Amino acid sequence: MNYNDEELQKELKKLKSSHSLNPQSKESMKTAIQKQAKKKRARSKLKRSAIWFSTAAALMIGAGLLFNTLNSSQSVMPFEDHNQTEYNDTSEEQKEIPAESGEDEGTEESTAPMSDPETAQSLTVNEEGTETGTIMLEGMEEETTFTNYTLEPYGIKYQLTELFSSYDVNNQTVTHYNDANSVSMKLEVVEDANLDDVVSEVQSEYSDVASETGTPAETPPGEENPFRGVGQHFSQSPQGYYIYQIDENVLVIQYEYPLEAGDGMGPRLLALRESLTH
Repeated sequence: MNYNDEELQKELKKLKSSHSLNPQSKESMKTAIQKQAKKKRARSKLKRSAIWFSTAAALMIGAGLLFNTLNSSQSVMPFEDHNQTEYNDTSEEQKEIPAESGEDEGTEESTAPMSDPETAQSLTVNEEGTETGTIMLEGMEEETTFTNYTLEPYGIKYQLTELFSSYDVNNQTVTHYNDANSVSMKLEVVEDANLDDVVSEVQSEYSDVASETGTPAETPPGEENPFRGVGQHFSQSPQGYYIYQIDENVLVIQYEYPLEAGDGMGPRLLALRESLTH
């Protein structure tokens, strides 16, 4: 108990010992009690202020330590994590960059048919029976069997000897070939085309062997068949083409065979050209 409390107790004892108090004494005691209450409230307020400031200081110190800890963690991130972050960013950028056309795409375009598959009419081949005929082999006539074909919907008719025993249709192109698949004959119809334009395009496919021979040979209508045509043969690696203007379309024939089959291919190719009708 402090000094002020002792004084208050003394005043209370005096109050108890007196049977009656005059107004002056009552007022004096009231004033003393109020002063003592004010002192207690002031001490309580001071204690609360001290506690608040202590708590605020502790929070500020804790926040500062946490901030320093986070900065230290980021600055010492492992080298692998940095690399991983950069790699992820690069990967996202690469996803947004469209792939450039490569050599493979160019190869696919060079082997695609000259006709647009989306606009060209669907090519089909009809077999229309066989017939017997002769071809000249080494100066002698030799009997052989011809198969009659029609390219639809163009109505182009042609014959091939029994050497070309099989065929298939793919990408608007029909390919005839022998059992060993060493001799092939491809036919394609380019719609709404000009003969000279198609010849230039086909010639570019033979640029690696074009130096073997001179210019392509032109055949006028009625010489071998009813159509104006252009042909060229390359002998070192036997291959070549025949191209004909048939109404508003152009027929492209390309062939290839091994060197050892050369003696018999000339008459068979001639028979094909002479059989073309429409």
